[in-house]
Amino acid sequence: MDPKASLTAPNAIRAMIRAGDYSGPTNGFVPGFAQCDILILPEANAFEFQTYCQHNTDCCPLLATSIAPGSYHLDQLGQNIDIRTDVPRYRILKHGQLTEEVSDITHLWRDDFVTFALASYLAFDTVLNSFGIPSPLANPTHSLPMYISHLESNQVGPFGGNKVVCMRPMQKQELIKAIQAGSVSRVPHGIPVHFGEPGEIGIKNLGKPNFGEPIAFAAPKLPVFWTTSLTAHLAITRAAPELCIINSPQHLLVTDKADLSLVID
Repeated sequence: MDPKASLTAPNAIRAMIRAGDYSGPTNGFVPGFAQCDILILPEANAFEFQTYCQHNTDCCPLLATSIAPGSYHLDQLGQNIDIRTDVPRYRILKHGQLTEEVSDITHLWRDDFVTFALASYLAFDTVLNSFGIPSPLANPTHSLPMYISHLESNQVGPFGGNKVVCMRPMQKQELIKAIQAGSVSRVPHGIPVHFGEPGEIGIKNLGKPNFGEPIAFAAPKLPVFWTTSLTAHLAITRAAPELCIINSPQHLLVTDKADLSLVID
């Protein structure tokens, strides 16, 4: 699907995904609408994972959960969302190991499944743009580079581990405006956790991100790092429940919720 096509409504994107007409990344689609990482766990693991999110709101900002185990709708995030079909690609993990990737999980659905939707870092791009700071990506369908840092999340039961961070190169004046934007808006992933020397948070090579694509830049720009909700994916992999389902990286749920609706003035 051409990201420049006239599909400006989130429900139109979801309809194409549900029909099997698109199974690729969602970066660059319907800018201005929130996209979410999706995690689906058995009810036996759901309470501890929800508590983990509540103790790590900087990197695991929870936007919605199932209204009851077995429910596959997320009405809080959009009209007629069916979590079994509306994500382009899902990863099936058994005891922490990837077993397959699929574009539909209807045949795998269980009555004890609980769904969690976590806000993507993409919402903060909208805020930055409103402050006059454009995206560093030359291609809007690409993803920011993301790295597994040495910053530890707060452990809850079996869920814990290192935070995944994304990087945006910025000049010092842009960094000051970005911190102001994050402080005023309080949008998810709005406050940077580090800037400057990547090695101080365990990143050895900016040219080799764990997820996304590298961004080339030079002085006077500095690497600036924000948390991402892929931290939750890493925590689930480490906890290794008997079964869980997550979205493939960059294959997010496109919601009807405007990015700016996440802003708290």
